Amino acid sequence: MIVQPRIESDGTVVLTVMVESLIRVDSPTFKKEADSLILASTGRVVLDCSRLEFIDSSGVAALLHANKLLPAERSPVRLTGVGKKVLTILEMMCVHRSFDLELRN
Repeated sequence: MIVQPRIESDGTVVLTVMVESLIRVDSPTFKKEADSLILASTGRVVLDCSRLEFIDSSGVAALLHANKLLPAERSPVRLTGVGKKVLTILEMMCVHRSFDLELRN
């Protein structure tokens, strides 16, 4: 399991990324697990990235895919617990502004 779901009382779906690296081999499973949860949601979507230490271009594409599943009034996806390495990759790919980011302490 790559994504652990939790639903908040306000309808927000929190998806905790349970792997340290979101890379090419994990991206299809991430999409499969996250898609149905995101499409069934009625509130905001939060991806808890506090365990995520590395992401490659396929992982970034999977995050962008999650963002595209949301209607405009509920986007963008909020990424919480984002570490410096993951943030650097998102910035290098010029997609960091596509998300609502909350950095790791």
